[in-house]
This record gives sequence, structure tokens and C-alpha cells, in this order.
Amino acid sequence: MTGQLRLIIVSGEEGAGKSTIVRALLPHTPRAARIDAEDIGQTNPCPMDDQFFDLLRRNVALLVGNFWSAGYSNVIAGSFLRSYVDYLAFRPLLTQPVEVFLVELRVARDVREHRRLTRAKRTTQEWRDRADLMPEDVSLREAVGADYRYVGVDTTRLDVAETVQRIVAGIPEVYERRP
Repeated sequence: MTGQLRLIIVSGEEGAGKSTIVRALLPHTPRAARIDAEDIGQTNPCPMDDQFFDLLRRNVALLVGNFWSAGYSNVIAGSFLRSYVDYLAFRPLLTQPVEVFLVELRVARDVREHRRLTRAKRTTQEWRDRADLMPEDVSLREAVGADYRYVGVDTTRLDVAETVQRIVAGIPEVYERRP
């Protein structure tokens, strides 16, 4: 594998648009693969506890490494970090030197609730209530000394294309324009 390895992590609350943006970024990202942890982390029952998130982080890290080994220098991964503590647990699982960009999608609560109710990937009221009990975590955006570049995007008034444009503009190392 030659060239710089990069990982773009997309995070945010449920309904912020992580899965949508992970999919939408892929066509714009050179030599890239995408991982949506919501897809690879479907279990029954789904405990959503620390052990489950540890398993999810390990699975994402293995997939990232496999994509890099196959020649995909840029990997976009979403829906697996809840906090900076989660990132600190995930980071040592990456066995190669990598440049990390953390994209946090933020959205107003009323817009987020509308998205949760109208999106194709439906959730139950029980699930939404459970997710709403988790307080917003700002540690990813406020981490001091983090080894990633933080890119925050408020998607409240943006469509998917506008959100992608903001991310592309925020990470020129990956999305540099070629003549």
C-alpha cells in the first residue's frame, strides 16, 4: 500500500444524517470505501451497552484495515462513536499510521425528530425514547490534544448536497481539486 492512509469518521446523534452522508460522500472520495456501522452492527437483541460498542469498534477497525490493505487509501466510517472516550478506545485498534478526520453532524432537535420519523430507516418510539435519554456529548468537538481534525457541520438548514460540499471544503487533503 502506498500513499497516505486516511479515515473520515462521521458522527452525530441519531437522525443527524450519518448514514446518508457516509453514502453521499463515497462518490466524491478518491480511492475510497465506506462503512456504516449501523449496517454491520445489527444484532438481536441489540444491547447498546459498552460491550456491544467495544465489539462494534473492533469490527469497524478490522474492516478499515482490510480496505486499506486492498488499496483503498480513504475510508469513510460512521455510526460507531458516541464520545471522545470511544475514540480513545478505537484509535489503538488502527494498526497503521493514519490521518483521521472527525466529521460531526449537528442538527436542531425539531429537524432531527422530523428526519427520524420520515426516513427510510425507521426506528421505533421505544428506540427513539432510549436514544433521547442519552445526553448530547460534546467531547469529540472539545477534545484537547486530539489526533484528528474536527470538522463540524450543522445540517439543520442544509440538504445532502450542501452538507457534502461543506465536508469536502473542510477536508482539502482528501478532496483536493485536480486539474
